[in-house]
Amino acid sequence: MAYRPRISKGCGNCRTRRIKCDQAEPTCSQCVRAFFSCPGYRDPQQVHYRNENEKVRSRVRSAQYRAQRRVSSAKETAPQSRRAFKAAVVAQSLQSLPASLPSSTSAESVGFFFRYYVLDDVHNIPIYLSASQMEALAATSPSVMQSLVAVGLAGLSNIKKSTDLRTKATEEYTQALHLINSALKDETQRKSDATLAATMLLGMFEVLTCNTPSSLQSWAQHVRGAAALIEMRGAEQIKWIVGMRMFTHLRVQIIASCLHWRLSVPTSIVHWSLQAMTERATADAKADELVDLVASVARLLSQARMNLAFDIVPSAATIDGYLRRWRHSLPPRWTYQTVREPPRRDRSSSHMKFYYTQVYHLYPDLWACNIWNFYRSARILLNQLILNTAEISGQAEHVQIRQTVAQLATEIAESVPFALRLVDNGATEFPSLDHCLGGFTILWPLYVAANTSPLGSTLREWVVERLETIGNDMGIGQAQFMARTLRNTCASVP
Repeated sequence: MAYRPRISKGCGNCRTRRIKCDQAEPTCSQCVRAFFSCPGYRDPQQVHYRNENEKVRSRVRSAQYRAQRRVSSAKETAPQSRRAFKAAVVAQSLQSLPASLPSSTSAESVGFFFRYYVLDDVHNIPIYLSASQMEALAATSPSVMQSLVAVGLAGLSNIKKSTDLRTKATEEYTQALHLINSALKDETQRKSDATLAATMLLGMFEVLTCNTPSSLQSWAQHVRGAAALIEMRGAEQIKWIVGMRMFTHLRVQIIASCLHWRLSVPTSIVHWSLQAMTERATADAKADELVDLVASVARLLSQARMNLAFDIVPSAATIDGYLRRWRHSLPPRWTYQTVREPPRRDRSSSHMKFYYTQVYHLYPDLWACNIWNFYRSARILLNQLILNTAEISGQAEHVQIRQTVAQLATEIAESVPFALRLVDNGATEFPSLDHCLGGFTILWPLYVAANTSPLGSTLREWVVERLETIGNDMGIGQAQFMARTLRNTCASVP
């Protein structure tokens, strides 16, 4: 037994980041400044003594050797991107990285994940975890790290069209699922940020690998699992920034799944959304207010599916009126600009195809774009329900509803250039199609918009082609699946 007197008393995050920790209670100041969830402090008496037999020393030497190889691989695989290189080096140095993967493959998958699926810290969007927040979770949780590697491999396998990478991604997914299931058996771990983050990542994996109806069901199962975790976590999850961001991100997936399958939104999601209103700035709280309205849409769709509603048209019209009033009550924080001509810049023909008309939108941020498209999708579903359920009293009313649906669908299409970062909200920078987060957020609204038009229509064909491009260029399998579904069926939104 060897005595080690110098044991850091800092929290897990500060030890990982190699910075001084002030050990404040209940959360250290470094974690507060970085918006991290502080994991607390360990008892030095429990770690003073280590078993230093030869077997342990051998394991340490092997781990150090693998870490050195991974860092070297990261340097080779991501030389063009400082952000990707930094993320890969940080992540690859973690002992929780699966040793079963070749070091070059694991480094590339982590670099790919942080480069294309995570926003830089400078983008302060409340619906997404920042790069540093994701790195901190991966540093302290094997399940998060394993899930992260699986997602990176899934994206790479789609981009490279590699069956070998897809097989490895599935293997890492299985291991991550095992770790999450183990965490769920522990009362403390099941409520932790790490377990929810890992579940969120595995839902992302299902979106990336979706290619059959059963894949869509798997995605829905992960969404339901996330909803159950949110319910167990209770009010505390919206008291700190990491918990609030994961809640805000996952409820989008949960509500989209409910609208897709015509199921009622879990009451816990609505309840905590209303609670979240008290924790946000007044302007940001309008997003939480929308959740309550969209939940009413989902409930009515569920009742109609089961033939339990006898006043569908009046109820739908009432909810639609509430949605219109919500729109007119929005403060400037949510206001977007409508630009009546395409950018006067040297753009590739492939990028210009993402402009449906001579009009595009500029939003304050990606969250605003997402919120507006959920509003439009909800109103489309309501008005389609009216058209499909009852006789309209007059031809003029029938035409007006169809015009409303068409306008909302067109607005979704016009939001695509901004969602995919082909334009920014300052109209001064036109980045390339090099980040995939917007691709995830725009999928379901585009699918809803396409189902407002018949087979062969201009809008439907445009959406199908854009989904195919998103699937090919961003490695998002669900986009390809949606494109095939839209090409092969004339059914309305399920």
